[in-house]
Amino acid sequence: MSLQKHGLSIIGAYLVVLIGNLLIFQILPVGRLSLGLATVISVLAMIAAGFSERQLVIANAIEEPGVAAPQQRVFWGLIGIVGVLVAQLVGSWLETFLFKIPQTSSLIHQQLSSMATNPWYFLVIGLAIPVLEELTYRKVLFGNLVNVTGIFGGALITSLLFALTQPGGHWLSATLVGLVLAYDYRHTGAVSTAIIARLGSLWVVWLYYLAHTL
Repeated sequence: MSLQKHGLSIIGAYLVVLIGNLLIFQILPVGRLSLGLATVISVLAMIAAGFSERQLVIANAIEEPGVAAPQQRVFWGLIGIVGVLVAQLVGSWLETFLFKIPQTSSLIHQQLSSMATNPWYFLVIGLAIPVLEELTYRKVLFGNLVNVTGIFGGALITSLLFALTQPGGHWLSATLVGLVLAYDYRHTGAVSTAIIARLGSLWVVWLYYLAHTL
């Protein structure tokens, strides 16, 4: 599979999830049925994207220098979890200090409430969407922009685009997170490193919230 076809298939799967979920929750009230439909669409899209990823045999500009060994990918993924959490804390502080954006946990509460209504919805917000976002923003967009804008330019542009799609309006925090994830991908040459960091940090935040609210 060519880089162009791979990129189109990944972005297509991501857009199917974004638009499909938006339409579902516009038509149906939030409940077991709507959350279940969103889960089916998201998981199928993730599987399709994973199939496209496995078919790709051409390295992009990030991966051409070489890919780190599996142990290094896991190690830097774990380091990336800490990096993402620090980026979120710093970003939240800057948003409050510079822009008077309040720090709230309403989004986390909404996510956990949805999973309480339909536990399978975890596969959407705790797996499928983060994986599709990393494949889209890091693997496809960042990996292809590097040749045009350079490493920092590509990382910044894709991080800003990533931030625009994140709920809650915390664009600065999301941009910093995107930069950390771009560094993880660039450092190891493997998007799996960024995926580990993204998923791990998300799950840590949920566990922390649950531990302090139960």
